Amino acid sequence: MKKSETELLAAQWDPDHMETDPEVLERYVRYDVDEERAVATITFDRPEKSNALPVAAFERIGDLVREAEVDDRVKVIVFKGEGDCFGTGADAAELGHYIGYRKGTDKDSRRRPSQRTRILPDRNVLNNAFQRPIEECLKATICQVHGYCYGGHFQIALAADIVIATPDSTFTHPAFRYLGPGPQDMYLWIENLGIKKMKDIMLTMRPLTADEGEQCGFITRVVERDELDQWVEDYAQAISVMPIDSLMMGKSMMNMITEARGKSIGAMTCWIGHGWATNVVFEDGDWNFLRERREKGLREALRERDEMVAPFFRLGSSRSTKPASTNGG
Repeated sequence: MKKSETELLAAQWDPDHMETDPEVLERYVRYDVDEERAVATITFDRPEKSNALPVAAFERIGDLVREAEVDDRVKVIVFKGEGDCFGTGADAAELGHYIGYRKGTDKDSRRRPSQRTRILPDRNVLNNAFQRPIEECLKATICQVHGYCYGGHFQIALAADIVIATPDSTFTHPAFRYLGPGPQDMYLWIENLGIKKMKDIMLTMRPLTADEGEQCGFITRVVERDELDQWVEDYAQAISVMPIDSLMMGKSMMNMITEARGKSIGAMTCWIGHGWATNVVFEDGDWNFLRERREKGLREALRERDEMVAPFFRLGSSRSTKPASTNGG
């Protein structure tokens, strides 16, 4: 049986610290098809971890999108999350291992991974395995977002056709907080947010609110939580009236235009930029996520980093939508 990209990487670099069991991945990322509605639903189901997923689960998401794309029963693919939020990206406990960082105190463990160990997983998993299949999918894609939409889940929303979100939804990539603004598909960010809003989010490392996202055109519609299911249902129903040939031809022409606007070049910034970003040299006085996480644990490291900035710029639940000057901080 052919191994997935993540299984190949895990076997080569750090098999003991990456989840690749298919049964586990199927529990975390569920797939259902409703033939009557012509809708495939991909559900993130790890609510106890705010739907943070193993790296391999993102590859499964891409595989499911491809499966739905060739299924004539399906016209619309809906992404949704169980529990309190849409999702918080890849499980941080795995992220270092999938590009070759190792635990331990010996010389080999302390060495930085080679560039080739960064390039292959970033190209084959971070970009090609899940984000690109969604971005290029010839079926309609809808994200049903509530709560946090961070990291890889934000990449899904950026790549999708339609985003329906609740007022409490917030969007960003935590990697900006510990790697800087480089490791992202710049094309998707600029097309979705515009250059000024993109720089605002990347450089300050703050989350984007749902209202801001709707104003800049990234979010299709902001709706109350008790109306979210119905709005997504209505959008899917409206799209499903269209003949499947017309839908897929239309999406093909949209893809032609985005290619002309620089989509493929922009995608390369994602995986090439990630290699640069994971090779940052920390100067004296710089906050070093890798060191802080190792010494204090992930939760405490991120809490301390949040408290270094005014509430408006924080990623966690202590965040305020008001600037510091009007929030007493």
